[in-house]
Amino acid sequence: MTNPLLRLWAPVLALFLLTACETTPRKATGGALQESHLYTIDTWSAEGKISLQMGNERETASFNWSQEHDNYSVHLFGPFGQGATWLRKTPSGVTLENAKTGVHRAKTAEALMKEVLGWQVPVSNLQFWLRGLPAKRPKPSYLQRDEAGLITELRQEGWEVAYSKHQFFDGWWLPGKIVAQHGELRLTIALKNWRLPPSPIQAP
Repeated sequence: MTNPLLRLWAPVLALFLLTACETTPRKATGGALQESHLYTIDTWSAEGKISLQMGNERETASFNWSQEHDNYSVHLFGPFGQGATWLRKTPSGVTLENAKTGVHRAKTAEALMKEVLGWQVPVSNLQFWLRGLPAKRPKPSYLQRDEAGLITELRQEGWEVAYSKHQFFDGWWLPGKIVAQHGELRLTIALKNWRLPPSPIQAP
């Protein structure tokens, strides 16, 4: 005869085992395993909105970011009173172009933005931060993860970066919202769409 106590606890045990089966793949996908695979993806694109706040001033724009190996093309729509802007990195250097300021060139995006726009964001790091990854160097001074292994906060090169609203795209858990702050400069990014190769990791 089946033990009455066992019959009572059997549904609870089954629910626990089912929950464990559902959450284990996400932990693997969202943690170090996912990050090791994401670092190898060098061709991808993302779309969303970006907001820049400095003191009491705040401006917002939409953006398309396309990455191919070490090169990128960032299209900003109506950014910060400058009109449509293109920021491009190629093997020959970085260019910033819009209707008001024309075409400008420099060795780094940060120096170029500071010279032309009067402000700068860490574009070299953003190509990693957008995917929820720390930049490869220097190592972050602080790193925090949630229960699923996804990074929720990091500090790197004087920037404090917070992640939230993670979304599932083609097998990847990717940030839906990023807030990066350095002194009075606050950068808020809302990501709406991704295009990148499907994850080789088993989906949740």
